[in-house]
Amino acid sequence: MKGQLEMENRRQEHAVKEIDTTKVNLSGPIRKAAKARRRGGKKNTAVAGQLARLKLAVFFLVPLFLLSLWTENPFRLSGWDLPNVMSYLGGTGSQADLRGLLQLLLLLPVLYAGRQFFIRALEDLQERVPSPEVLLLLSSFFSVAGGLYTTVQLLQGKPYESLPPLFFAYTGLCLTAALGSAYLDRWSKASLPELTDYDAMLLVSGSILLAIVACLSFFYTKGYTFPVWQIAVAIFVCACPAGLMPAVSCAAFVAVEKASAAKILLRDGSVLGDAYKTTLVLFDKTGTLTVGRPTLTDIHVFNKGSESGLLSLAAAMLRDSDLPEAAAVREAAEGCSLPCCTELVSSPEGWYTARCFHENIRLGSLEFIHRFALIPRETVPYAEQLSDAGKTVWYLAVGRTLYAIFGFSDELRPETARAMRSLKELNVETAVMTGDNKRAGLYLGKLAGADRVAAELLPTHKAQLVETFRQGGHKVAVVGDGDNDAPAMTQADIGIAVGSATKEAWKAARIVLADNDLRNVAKMFRLSRVCRETAARNSKIAIGCNLLLLPMVLRSPSPGQASLPANWMLLAVTALSLCAVALSTLHLRKKQL
Repeated sequence: MKGQLEMENRRQEHAVKEIDTTKVNLSGPIRKAAKARRRGGKKNTAVAGQLARLKLAVFFLVPLFLLSLWTENPFRLSGWDLPNVMSYLGGTGSQADLRGLLQLLLLLPVLYAGRQFFIRALEDLQERVPSPEVLLLLSSFFSVAGGLYTTVQLLQGKPYESLPPLFFAYTGLCLTAALGSAYLDRWSKASLPELTDYDAMLLVSGSILLAIVACLSFFYTKGYTFPVWQIAVAIFVCACPAGLMPAVSCAAFVAVEKASAAKILLRDGSVLGDAYKTTLVLFDKTGTLTVGRPTLTDIHVFNKGSESGLLSLAAAMLRDSDLPEAAAVREAAEGCSLPCCTELVSSPEGWYTARCFHENIRLGSLEFIHRFALIPRETVPYAEQLSDAGKTVWYLAVGRTLYAIFGFSDELRPETARAMRSLKELNVETAVMTGDNKRAGLYLGKLAGADRVAAELLPTHKAQLVETFRQGGHKVAVVGDGDNDAPAMTQADIGIAVGSATKEAWKAARIVLADNDLRNVAKMFRLSRVCRETAARNSKIAIGCNLLLLPMVLRSPSPGQASLPANWMLLAVTALSLCAVALSTLHLRKKQL
């Protein structure tokens, strides 16, 4: 007796919650869901011809990089017996030094190749979004402005060692890295600008504040004769890590590759930044949780009706229907002579009417048939028996008389229970949407291992159910396969279609499970979480390496000059950060989901 009580308590603890769908079925149409603000679409339209721009930038960056190193370290090239033209470019005495001008000319094509970032930065400034493009615009502006001053001074014959350093090569590297990032986004279709917006906001606001404080400090300190704007230039250049945008793009690129290897098709790569937030997953029943091939297992005939005759009558009404249950009826009636039915009418809710033998024939759920025909009490035990076994129940009425009850059985996918457990391990609730009655729905929910069941839900009101959960604070994902699931997938935060879904379901989905494996839903959520963690770690690496140079900018070795980082220091720090980002991304590639 005690053991039975314990078993009963366990069943109650794991009981499936029933969702009241009465108000949902009575609700009217809803407005299109308000989606979160995205800038991904703007990025996708800007990357046409991205590879050509990247090649152009790389082509001019290489000589710019070499010329920059020679400008700062000419002594290393003195023993190479280079042509006299190199000595002429370096300038002697009061002779003009052309190295700054040549670097500027090499930078101009790179600036032209990356003009898309400047255009986008101006748009973001109008929207008051401190994006990485804004950071890149500020850094490029101050780098070019400071470089023009140094270039003019070099042309006047002043030695480079007494002038502020040229950051043209580093600016070109930042733009080329940004172009490479945009190319990766184009290839993977996974643009995630929102992952860098917060870091960019901190860098933009921090660099502006730090530049103001530093300039005022140097300005009000006696004995400093160098222009204080040099400090602002160095701060804005150092505050723009070249690896910031590639840090996120590399993580997204690898995540898309891992999703593809798991046969998860990302129709919208930006879902990588959203999927981990999901708190509730709604599963359609037929074709999603089940294999989608129901069979007609039971026929209960009343009022002395003929089983074969009623079966052929139902098959005649369903001859043009694409519902899986209709296919099961036609298969069961194969070989029977079908009567001629006229005035065939069907509805998205799943009911059918026709005229046959001078009578009105109706086929559908209990709620529909109950409006037109009397339901004898002796039919209730049959219907409850079918429902308790998790079978879909249809009623057939001729005129105002009920003649038959049909029971359909559909097999659950073998991985359904495991998929539900995997989602629970991620603290994600699961629910099943079905048009079956409450008994059948609860049985299916227990069998599948779902937390909730929305039974007796009209197919056309799935979107209303999704919106109800969203208004309750849930981040909702919908997994479906049919045309009637498409509105719900569109209304949800994330729409997921199985590989065997219809064309409309594919169009509405952001994720497609190519192999129909429901376990990949939880795998996708884990991949999203790991992708964001990797992107955040990469961004910290890229930012941290550049910030190491700021102490050098904010100190001065002597009262007469500023201590500004050399160009080769920025390039070395960038190389170090890119290597660290590559190692971090490699860890994502090897991680098991």
